[in-house]
Amino acid sequence: MAARRRLAPLLSLLGIALAVAALSSPAASPERSEPSLRVAGPRETVFDWSEDACAPVEQPDLPARAFRDARGRVQLLLSSYETFRLIGPSLDRLRTDCRPVLRSPEDPDPSRYRDRRWIASPYTEDGRRVWALVHHEYQGHRHPGRCPQRSYFRCWYNAVTLATSADGGASYRQPRPPRQLVAGPPFRYRPGVGPTGVFAPSNVVRWGGHLYALVRVRDGARRAGVCLLRARWPGRPPAWRAWADGRFAVRFDDPYLSRGKPSVGCDRISPGEISEMTESLTFNTALDRFLLVGIAAPFGAPGRRTAGVYYSLSEDLVHWAPRRLLMAAPTLQAHRCGGRPPVAYPSLLSPDSASRSFATTGARPYLYFTVFHLRRCRRTADRDLVRVRVEVDG
Repeated sequence: MAARRRLAPLLSLLGIALAVAALSSPAASPERSEPSLRVAGPRETVFDWSEDACAPVEQPDLPARAFRDARGRVQLLLSSYETFRLIGPSLDRLRTDCRPVLRSPEDPDPSRYRDRRWIASPYTEDGRRVWALVHHEYQGHRHPGRCPQRSYFRCWYNAVTLATSADGGASYRQPRPPRQLVAGPPFRYRPGVGPTGVFAPSNVVRWGGHLYALVRVRDGARRAGVCLLRARWPGRPPAWRAWADGRFAVRFDDPYLSRGKPSVGCDRISPGEISEMTESLTFNTALDRFLLVGIAAPFGAPGRRTAGVYYSLSEDLVHWAPRRLLMAAPTLQAHRCGGRPPVAYPSLLSPDSASRSFATTGARPYLYFTVFHLRRCRRTADRDLVRVRVEVDG
């Protein structure tokens, strides 16, 4: 009941006005003393690849996302370049569905944005119609003649696209190319300059009459960072706009269709505070603030570099508090060969979330993350989805 009282003003007309004012004001940084989050339970395995996978490609290769469908079931997505799902009556009781809900066409034409695709951010209001932001990778090294360097990273051209399910999440389709494009690089594919583009959308959250998501951006000309996207309705890709110069003014034009100059880039959101964190964005009802979780290096001056999962808080999605350590763990960027398995793709999910898309968290959410089981210090298909209980202090 208390959570509803906190969220109600955000959904009123007054809340909309306050939201616009807050986003426009550089003085909107949190001034309250910062509460803390801590891990408060042992690891629990949600998905064991060696026992539960129906196919090698069924892997947790993006942060765990979930929603409640119209039948009251929870669907938790295991997103790789073929997306599968776990289904059950709750987050605590899930079983593997061996039918992929979205496959990758592996189209060699970069202008069609139909190579490899991961469902990243499902959003639904009724459990029947589901919209999803999709992490799309054009992998030039896999297509003959497209990558003289023969390098995945150097020929990685990324975009965010849209997919829709009309059957409650059993299958997803995309508009005819290139109408599925939501956000991408301002220039056409060029081998040898990657990774470039727009990557890894966060959860989609509703606030003050709009939908918001964070995305990671690398455009080849400016440093990497995080941009904030907004739309009134998720189902029309051109409706998504990015934050720049104090307003949502940037549209990501398709460089294969636009004859003018490339669009001006979006502003990097709190780069010093959140670095490139986009993995998990929720509104936390216990804190009455937005809560961002991701993999990052420590905030502040160089020194001891504790690898792991970090979090940050915000009242307006633009101004973020300095990130703080939530869970120390080896990561893909910082691990020792022969040591503990590295982790990646953290996300927060609250079993009792009032949001059908689990876009809110409370005082005791679970932190989900992927554990990579390496072989000879190299990644393999063996990746498990694990969770630990987290508690809010203060």
